[in-house]
Amino acid sequence: MNHAKPIPSPTDDDFVRLPGLFRRWEIEQVVDPGVDFHLEEAGESSDGTPLFAVYRRERTTSSGNPNPKKEQ
Repeated sequence: MNHAKPIPSPTDDDFVRLPGLFRRWEIEQVVDPGVDFHLEEAGESSDGTPLFAVYRRERTTSSGNPNPKKEQ
């Protein structure tokens, strides 16, 4: 039985694209706990380094609050 979550589509209304394109080692600077991310290949820089588009979506709690830490 396959329990893998489907890859979210960046066209989903919940996902918002972060401005710019990122190199692989720059992605760690935009990753936050409690947030879903989707990455897409987005070409190469002039020196051949792969670039990625990053999309993020806030996770919602059962109360509908996108950030559970703010409920406290």
